[in-house]
Amino acid sequence: MKTLFYRYFLLVTVLTGMATSKNIWAQVPSGASSSEILLGIQKLKVLGNILYFGAHPDDENPTFIAYMANERHYKTAYFSLTRGDGGQNAIGTEIRENLGILRTQELLQARRIDGGHQFFSRAIDFGFSKSAEEVFTIWDKEKLLSDAVWVIRKFRPDVIVTRFPPDERAGHGQHIASAILAEEAFEAAGDPERFPEQLKYVKPWKTTRLVWNAGMWWNQRRDEVDEKDARECVRIDLGTFNPLLGKSYGEIAAESRSVHKTQGFGTVGFRGSLTEYFKHVKGEKATDDLFSHINTSWGRVRNSEKVDALVTKAIRSYTCVNPSASVPALLEIKSELEKLPDDSWKAEKLKDLNKVIQEALGLFLSVKSDDCTYTPGEKIRFTIEATNRSPVPVIIKKVLFPFEKKDSITNIKLVNNEKTELSGTAVIPLDTKYSQPYWLEKESSPGLFDVTDQQEIGMAENKPVAEVGFELEINAHKITYAVPVVFQKTDPILGEIYQPISVTPPVYVALDNKVYLFNENKSKKIKVNVKSGMENLSGTLQLKLPDGWHTEPFSVPVNLKAKGDEQNAGFELFPPAYADETEISAVVNVAGNEFSQSLNVISYAHIPTQVSFPKAKAKAVKVEIHKNGQLIGYIKGAGDMVPASLQQIGYEVILLEDQDMTAEKLKRYDAVIVGVKAYNMVERLKIINPILLKYVENGGNLIVQYNSDQGLLMKNFGPYPFTVSSKRVTVEGSEVRFLNKESKALNYPNKITQKDFEGWVQERSLYQPENWSDQYETVISCNDPGCEKLDGGILIAKYGKGNYVYTTMSWFRQLPAGVTGAYRVFSNLISLGR
Repeated sequence: MKTLFYRYFLLVTVLTGMATSKNIWAQVPSGASSSEILLGIQKLKVLGNILYFGAHPDDENPTFIAYMANERHYKTAYFSLTRGDGGQNAIGTEIRENLGILRTQELLQARRIDGGHQFFSRAIDFGFSKSAEEVFTIWDKEKLLSDAVWVIRKFRPDVIVTRFPPDERAGHGQHIASAILAEEAFEAAGDPERFPEQLKYVKPWKTTRLVWNAGMWWNQRRDEVDEKDARECVRIDLGTFNPLLGKSYGEIAAESRSVHKTQGFGTVGFRGSLTEYFKHVKGEKATDDLFSHINTSWGRVRNSEKVDALVTKAIRSYTCVNPSASVPALLEIKSELEKLPDDSWKAEKLKDLNKVIQEALGLFLSVKSDDCTYTPGEKIRFTIEATNRSPVPVIIKKVLFPFEKKDSITNIKLVNNEKTELSGTAVIPLDTKYSQPYWLEKESSPGLFDVTDQQEIGMAENKPVAEVGFELEINAHKITYAVPVVFQKTDPILGEIYQPISVTPPVYVALDNKVYLFNENKSKKIKVNVKSGMENLSGTLQLKLPDGWHTEPFSVPVNLKAKGDEQNAGFELFPPAYADETEISAVVNVAGNEFSQSLNVISYAHIPTQVSFPKAKAKAVKVEIHKNGQLIGYIKGAGDMVPASLQQIGYEVILLEDQDMTAEKLKRYDAVIVGVKAYNMVERLKIINPILLKYVENGGNLIVQYNSDQGLLMKNFGPYPFTVSSKRVTVEGSEVRFLNKESKALNYPNKITQKDFEGWVQERSLYQPENWSDQYETVISCNDPGCEKLDGGILIAKYGKGNYVYTTMSWFRQLPAGVTGAYRVFSNLISLGR
């Protein structure tokens, strides 16, 4: 083993260029199997790109992506307009921006499985919508069209496939909008008069054809599509088995689909024939294949005949038991490829070829840091491992040091299967940006993230904070590899874990709540946590307040010795006599600089750990809320932050476990609340539900929040029948009408008025019930503009001595957002029968 000490062993990359899912820098470094190496060589033979176009993470067709990438060997990508920020979360409490970060990583993991690449636009998912017209009142259509054109010009697809049709069959306004944007971008990308500012970086690109992946859920039977549109559709059997991967594309797709855990999309692999249909929309019409009359051979690159012949020869001579024997042939391809005139295909295939050469060598390169977070100016200590697991001579000639603007010249021979370790340090430059996800660096509009750097648009995620460059000599050929610096740790359960390193503020500060509700003029205790991102940190903590508000104490000194140390502080916050809704923030002053970022960590086993730095701020709301009852039992559902919200207004909330589910134990609760989608996800409810109904019969108050009509664990969970439907009220400002003005839900202990339904966020109601029993009292009615009136937002039934409430209003969004009217109505529901 050889050891060498280097200083300044770091390359901080500029956040430019278009990132794809092939940047697997947060994964455990690993090579490829012999069959996967052969697949990589086969892909060198094919020069064709295809872009799949949808609206959200999980809209894509992973079977199609896996088939095109691995069977047909095309470079295949999915362009999702949004990051899924407006959806629900089946595995945790992340919503909005945090859910977008989480679902972005799920999508990247899916692409690592099915072999695709991943792009995004700047669009923010604002939840379900019913029409494209509604969508484009929130999304800036021209800017999103610019994003789509940019991705097309960068990726240069020969074929574009839309997931959805541009009409109501798509089932969601954002789905419809994605198809509309795809059709318009198809035309605009080839027009140099459209978005000419992009031509500084790219050229206009004319895609050959645009098709629609027809035959999805809007058709009851796929064979009906076959009968009706056989003459118009290109049909592809995606059910092929790939012996190099040992799986059918249906099985690969199931693994890819199952990574969307926040959506609860785990599924079973499919084997056997699976026909998909593709209907012509624009461009040259295909005949029997999506790439008909498109040259996807090396013939599309001038003077590339020798490259083509050499790739063919490498494929035929490949030996699965000895991949490194192909390295000389691969290096010969590299020599000929480098002779070709500069061209996008040349650059792309050189990158792919270098990767295949590394895999054929079994060349393991990793750079591991001593920590996962660093502040500007801080020193990084790291180790490099380089292992050549082949008899082919490999020499490290240079290590690239950008900080010193010079290279370190070495001459280290990597002996077959002998690990070489190099160690070093480097200092993060003081002007290095924090590792905030690039789309969250600025305040966003309601519909779009504020991203102004053209080169960042379309990127799936930030590029690595740091890379080390290696110039290698392999059989007298020079190849340069850039290796990201990552943090590695060993988890006693999960084993080896790698995560990206992050550049962070020197101090983090966090408020204990996102919303503070003040009833009358009473003060409220505010807890603040301060955590050091560096050693020997000292400063002053205080709350920044609007006029009229004040705290005791005014400020608190902060002294933290070690990195990672924490200090908790308490403030008594006093509202003025008259106050509107406002914002407060926590700030730490260090040497004259103010820091107000929190440290937000998203950690799940199926994705790399993610960090972001949201501002330490909260909404302060003064509201008059009366309540009756104090103790609440709560059964959590999906992504549920309602319990913490109820604690804000003084309720004591107990999360119920199996051992609490007895009639004797439940009777002490003033109300029992069941969280969102619990009857879709909590298997035990099939056993517990009769106990809950008995609790109501004995005089209890049970409040059940909305459930999806898809995947219900049981159909009849109420005391009287009703049917869960897919009907929603998506416009949060839609009119709310009182059907029974005398209902206690509207009068006690808070007098509810129309004002209580103002200022709601994202939506009114989801999955409203229909066909309910006459035993239920209806309370309110609402509807989206031009749509049918829906009266099932709140259903109340007397059952025995108690009350049963089924409510599909979006309390799970309104309460954490501090919507005061929602608190007042929900308090009335809790107070029923008291």
